Amino acid sequence: MIRRLLDVVLLLLGLCLPAIAEEMPECRPLQAGRVEYDGPSRFDRGLLWEVRAPNGSTSHVFGTIHVADDDIVNLAEPVNARLEASRTFVMEVVPEPEEIMEMAAMMYAGDGETLDALISAPLFQRVVEILAAYNLPEVAIASMRPWSAYLTMSYPADMRPVLDLRLLEQAMAAGMETHGLESLLEQGRIFSDLSTTDQVRLLADTACHHDRLRADMEVMKRLYLARDLKGMFVHGQLQAFADNELYEQLSDRLLVQRNEVMAERMQPYLEAGGAFVAVGAMHLPGQEGILNRLAKAGFKVERVY
Repeated sequence: MIRRLLDVVLLLLGLCLPAIAEEMPECRPLQAGRVEYDGPSRFDRGLLWEVRAPNGSTSHVFGTIHVADDDIVNLAEPVNARLEASRTFVMEVVPEPEEIMEMAAMMYAGDGETLDALISAPLFQRVVEILAAYNLPEVAIASMRPWSAYLTMSYPADMRPVLDLRLLEQAMAAGMETHGLESLLEQGRIFSDLSTTDQVRLLADTACHHDRLRADMEVMKRLYLARDLKGMFVHGQLQAFADNELYEQLSDRLLVQRNEVMAERMQPYLEAGGAFVAVGAMHLPGQEGILNRLAKAGFKVERVY
């Protein structure tokens, strides 16, 4: 259960909204989103980047996708070679046991406010139906906070370690130093700090359009394997709602604000050299993406793969 909670938390790389509504009172239709991409074209494609610090030290930044598919977790030779040659491994978060337990406590309500009391009976049954694939019984689902149920069902019910954790395991086996750019609780608070109304809105939209979410994830995986960062960025915003303010705010917190924090926090490791930094691929492209932020900070960024 703890492994699954951790996998879910690591799946914070952007919103791929699903699209076939069920007949539930909370459901609302999707429409075409306003896709705007203003990123430097040289960062549009590529997963592995060599980053040379102003002092001449060399490291690598690698874009991940937080899934466990065999064709994704089996690293391409250029990626594996750079990882094995590195001294330090850095990822979004290296969870500590105490943090994992605190995160688990955040995900479940302890104040008697059960999920089935917050949403309609049809929606709750739809949530139970979807989360059954995650081996979650109805009694556990009823005690989940809306944001944790939303986050869990937003990604495939694959219990194997996602790519990021596989990289961490490989780095630890090689005896590398390991560091996180964020804490597990920092990531969780992006959602837990939302109002209950907003949490329920996210859960309802995802449950209503879950079939589309699964289809969109398959598209995102294909774009990832094609190393198409711009395509991932654009596809992640193709669907929207008439009232899309919540998602615009969430996207700003998930991507723009975290890009700034992670780009700043990784710089000491890049300046020391020999670092392999793995972050979600959606954090790399765009005007506000990590690659452009590093370039503006004086780092030389060149695509390797």
